[in-house]
Amino acid sequence: MRARHILRGAIGVGAGLALAVAVAIAPASAAPVSTAKPAPAAPVAPSNSCATFEGLTATGPGVSYSGVALQAGESITATVSPTTTYDILLSATIGLNFFFYAAPSATGLTFTAPASSVYTLSWSLQTNGGTAPALTWTFDCSTASGASGGVIAPADADKDGVADSVDFCSGTVLPDAVSRPAAGSYYANRSGLFVDGNLASSGITIADAGGCSAAQIAKAVNLNKNVAKAGVPLATLQSWAASH
Repeated sequence: MRARHILRGAIGVGAGLALAVAVAIAPASAAPVSTAKPAPAAPVAPSNSCATFEGLTATGPGVSYSGVALQAGESITATVSPTTTYDILLSATIGLNFFFYAAPSATGLTFTAPASSVYTLSWSLQTNGGTAPALTWTFDCSTASGASGGVIAPADADKDGVADSVDFCSGTVLPDAVSRPAAGSYYANRSGLFVDGNLASSGITIADAGGCSAAQIAKAVNLNKNVAKAGVPLATLQSWAASH
């Protein structure tokens, strides 16, 4: 069953700790329900993929995997045995951004990645304070091309790996065209990671930036054109990613 998108929020660290949460009922592929977002954390190294979950079984009250690299449109379906009257809950995390989904355990829960990124995925039962029964979890994956279940990838007109429904910038071109690469000035490379002129990673991806390249960000914030030839300063990039 298609998961209900029940919660999205973000945790930011700095001078203090802030929690921004928005509640809504929407499909798993719906647009974000909150724009509050902190500067992204360092990316989690990918160690799993959609294929990891093809036919995977696990036992226990819950299952969690980190470093799950998914392309936009790829889906993972979780079912439990024996079925219960409880809902399956899924926590999907990208950096410091988290999303919660729910679906009846009788039908299973299908999560479809809204953007190409590396996720931490944790499944459990909503027992309302009760004790979860002994469970066997069974997983299946469906690729964005439609294999193993016929999932159709969400529209991504500019092919930047960010679904149009959550893409703030149309016509994104990767890699960014920079004429004066410089240390401390960041641009999106071919894979969508923002790096500077020394190829130092910012820890921010094109998905974190709402589907916007350095050139598009520079134009939107009216950055000096000479400065923009090298990319965008890290502070500008972090501020943009925090609000898109």
